[in-house]
Amino acid sequence: MKNLITHKIALGCLTTFLCYSLSAQKTTAYNTSKTATIEVQKRVDNYKKLKSLGYTDKEIYEDLGNANFLVKKYKTSLFWYKKLKEVSKDQMLNTSYQERYQFALKQVGVKAIATTDNKDWMAAVASDYKTSKQKSNATYRGKYGEYSFNPKGNSSLETVTQQNNYTEEIKDKQNAYKTPVAVTANGKTAYFSKGVYEKPATGLFSKKELVHKIYKAEKINGEWKNVKEVALAPKSYSVMHPTVSADGKRLFFASNMPGTFGKFDIYVASIKSNGDFGVAKNLGKKVNTEKNDLYPKIVNGNSLFFASNGHKGYGGLDIYMVEVGQRKVGIAANLGSKINSDKDDFSIDIMSNKGTGYVMSNRGQGNVQRVAFSYPKNNDRDFNSLEAANDESSINYSTSVFED
Repeated sequence: MKNLITHKIALGCLTTFLCYSLSAQKTTAYNTSKTATIEVQKRVDNYKKLKSLGYTDKEIYEDLGNANFLVKKYKTSLFWYKKLKEVSKDQMLNTSYQERYQFALKQVGVKAIATTDNKDWMAAVASDYKTSKQKSNATYRGKYGEYSFNPKGNSSLETVTQQNNYTEEIKDKQNAYKTPVAVTANGKTAYFSKGVYEKPATGLFSKKELVHKIYKAEKINGEWKNVKEVALAPKSYSVMHPTVSADGKRLFFASNMPGTFGKFDIYVASIKSNGDFGVAKNLGKKVNTEKNDLYPKIVNGNSLFFASNGHKGYGGLDIYMVEVGQRKVGIAANLGSKINSDKDDFSIDIMSNKGTGYVMSNRGQGNVQRVAFSYPKNNDRDFNSLEAANDESSINYSTSVFED
């Protein structure tokens, strides 16, 4: 198939240049034919190289068209834009590409629709890559499912608002685990994360990469509406696994943004009364490690549970707990073998009114499942021995913050 496409590209180019050469003088025709052959070979080589790297035809046509357009090689850019047009829906270019196509036609002397001569084309191309996104079912490490939020429905969130801990694990037949939705105590605001594929800021000749983003939804007249992305990290970096404090004033999440100590760290951002977010703060080395720190879960005000494979534990991801005040962070403590195993254990769910909880784990022959556990209710505060240890030794937040 690839050879056939390549053959068609080469044939199309040769035909174009052949028609031109027949109408020229002999000497000019010879030189033009030679130049055309070289140009055809360049195009074929460029196509084959990008194809071997896993690019789709559409991505190749976009990138080669844009690259040649930006360096003012308009004839070559037109060739690739025409190929892009052939694989586009209804064989129509979108508005931005059509504008560049018409501009390129004008530059090579072909009558075209009037276009702006002094437009910032680099910004236009960058904008196209920024808005070119696709939903993804992939998740961190490719092991666990991703919850795709549907703003038109509210069935999956209705039950969430009834939970004391404001989150619920969403399950379906294909995935044992779904990323939880975090809902504020008043049930009016929900936070969730999902993965999208998008081009990095550089755009040209770069593959779309999986990036996780956090979104906010508002409950209006019984329906979830006004779904908007929450800007917590620089573009092209992931933010995921949101959890909101009971007072609705702090949002905890995992991110790989610049300033992390490892692959993913736990961050917190204040939620202002008008709904805006403060600067995201890294919880520091008492919590975060050189590996992955994920799945934060805030319980009973200041008790933060999270999963990590960077602290010394039983193996894989283990569940830890740490006290997180407004300005202080305690020492992270492993919850022990009653909850953790030598496999991946993550996303804990505490039901303090029942003295029970669940943890997601792949300890059962590699299949992700909910593992139940119970704990004594001798005191109002859960895991009091761990909290006491955390209260004894507090540290300030890390100075590592995100500022865009």
